[in-house]
Amino acid sequence: MKKSIYFHIDEYNRDTIVASGLYKKLSKHFKFFFGNRIDEYRLKNFDDFDIYIFPTVERLRNAFGEPSNCNGKIFILPNESISGSVKVKRRLELHLTGTIKNLKLKKKWLDKIDTFFLWGNSHYKVLNNYSKKISKKSLIVGHPRHDKICYKKFKKNKKNFSIGFASRFDLLNIFDDRQNFEAIFNAWFDKYNFNYAFSEKSNVEHQWFNAVLDFRFFLDIIKILNKKKIIPEVRPHPRENINNWKKFANNYGFKIKISKFDETFVDWINRQNLIISTASTSLYDCALLNKNVIVIDKLSPEREKHGNLFLDDFDPIIKYFTRPKNLKDLERKIFKNNKVIINKKLKKLLYEEVNYPHHINSLEKISNYIIKNENKEIDFSFYKYFKQNFFIFSQNYIALKFSIKKFFGFKEVGSIFSLGYFRYKRIKEFLKFK
Repeated sequence: MKKSIYFHIDEYNRDTIVASGLYKKLSKHFKFFFGNRIDEYRLKNFDDFDIYIFPTVERLRNAFGEPSNCNGKIFILPNESISGSVKVKRRLELHLTGTIKNLKLKKKWLDKIDTFFLWGNSHYKVLNNYSKKISKKSLIVGHPRHDKICYKKFKKNKKNFSIGFASRFDLLNIFDDRQNFEAIFNAWFDKYNFNYAFSEKSNVEHQWFNAVLDFRFFLDIIKILNKKKIIPEVRPHPRENINNWKKFANNYGFKIKISKFDETFVDWINRQNLIISTASTSLYDCALLNKNVIVIDKLSPEREKHGNLFLDDFDPIIKYFTRPKNLKDLERKIFKNNKVIINKKLKKLLYEEVNYPHHINSLEKISNYIIKNENKEIDFSFYKYFKQNFFIFSQNYIALKFSIKKFFGFKEVGSIFSLGYFRYKRIKEFLKFK
């Protein structure tokens, strides 16, 4: 009997490509299962998988509560980049080690993890600084979404000049419709153990100021583009509510397109002639793909006054992109060549953050490691076989309920999506079309 792997897909349009890539490389050796946030709350009742691949300790803890509830081997593969090159490393440390305030419980979870698959050397340094013991259980693999098998070739769009907006308004437009009151309360209460929510140089109010400022500029830019008969395509952040974007555009007459829910971020970037973005770690994706990019962080001097040391405002990647000083300057640069030049300094940064240029074999490194250490036949267990198949049955049941809800207008957003038969099939076959 083959060992089983449970892979957690946290954000469908971001993480599907990695799930499909690992399935392609590992399915000959292992029985493969996919799960998400809907599944994680039921996972401890189906703890019959041999290997678990989770994006964060946080998601793992939400699934099992206590380390003793999980009997399989655990691998952590981050699903987003948080720069280790920013002066303050606290955010990355929490991303890698979890936000658990109870240090004894945190240690139990970190001891439980078999291997951390890290994107770059800067991540290793942060983990090593936290605990040399924990860092010994890590392997640098690079940016998994930029493995060579994940790239899809697009024909250049000569008829229409396509402009993509990389949105980062999860603070204003939360995917699960939480109230803003709750977001502010969580910061005040320090729910996530950040210890910086109200410090002098990273006060939570700064985040709100810049989010509102950036959104206002987005509206200005949409107006400029619409006058030029250009309809920009908005790519909502995975933790945004797509439906709110659609309602907004319809209610206020802005001409925009919304990216498809199931299109990967890499494919979306590649389709665009120009990307307009706020300060974001997605700029690493844009650099790796050598795309035309305009970053809007310099459009107002007021924004710099409210920069947050712990967020993306001070990520060194940003200085390598075109950053106009005002809207007129931005308008002049729309049809210019704004491609980033990968010089020695940028090469070094990309190496530290995403293991450039070795990232192109990221999925191969992960799969080879798992095959080498875990590819062993196990005795057949009818009980395990039954539980695993009942897990699939439960996913199909939830998918059916979602289908009924969709008939009445429900839309999948962010991390809230079903994983039934047809979506399983799509994920498995995703890379066939690459």
